[in-house]
Amino acid sequence: MTLDWQKLYSHRKRIEKTFGDLWNLPVATRYHKVVAGEGGTGTRLLEVGAGDRSFENKMAGYWGSVVYASCDIDPTYPHEFHHIDEVTGEYDLICAFEMIEHVTLDDAAHVIQRMYDLLKPGGAVILTTPNIYYPPAFMRDVTHMTPFCYDELGGLLSLTGFHVTSIHRLYHDSLIKKLIRRYLMYPLFRAIGIDFAKQIIVVARKPETV
Repeated sequence: MTLDWQKLYSHRKRIEKTFGDLWNLPVATRYHKVVAGEGGTGTRLLEVGAGDRSFENKMAGYWGSVVYASCDIDPTYPHEFHHIDEVTGEYDLICAFEMIEHVTLDDAAHVIQRMYDLLKPGGAVILTTPNIYYPPAFMRDVTHMTPFCYDELGGLLSLTGFHVTSIHRLYHDSLIKKLIRRYLMYPLFRAIGIDFAKQIIVVARKPETV
C-alpha cells in the first residue's frame, strides 16, 4: 500500500471530528472486554503478534469456543503463520495488541491492508497501541518504531476502507490510584497534555459490501 499523505491527513481529521480530542474518548478497563463484545461462539479469530497464544483461552472463556489462528515472527510458540503475507483463510475478527508500533508506517499500512483483505465482509479489526499522551508507554521500549496517536491510527484504518466504530483509552488500576489519577490529578494532566491511560484501543469494521 502506497500512502497518499493528503488522503491520510483528511482521514485523520475526519476521525478527530467524529470522536473528538483525546479527552473525549471513553475509558475501558480491559482490552479483552472490548474484544468480547465483538464476537461470540465459533468466532473465527486471527491474532497478529500473538506471543504465547494465551489469548485463545481467554476468549474461549467469554465465548465458549473460538476458531483461533495466530501469526507471529517469533518461533518460540507453534504459530500457524510467521508473516502476515503467509496468512490464509477468512476471519470474522482480527486482533493485534501492542504490535503496530513495532513496525514502520509503511509496514503498518501493509499489515492493515492485509487484515482488510483477510476479513469477511462485516468483520472487525481491533488494535491496541501505547497512548502517546502517556509518554512512558511508548518510550520505555527501544523496539517501538512508530508512535500512533488515536486519530492517526483511526485515520489509517479509515483510509484502508474500514469504518472506525469505537476508540477507547485503556486504564485499569487499584481503586486508590484510579481516584487520584482520574479525578484528583485529572485537571493537571489535561492542562499539561499528559494522560493517565497507558493504551488506546480502536475497533473498525470492514463494510458488508465492498
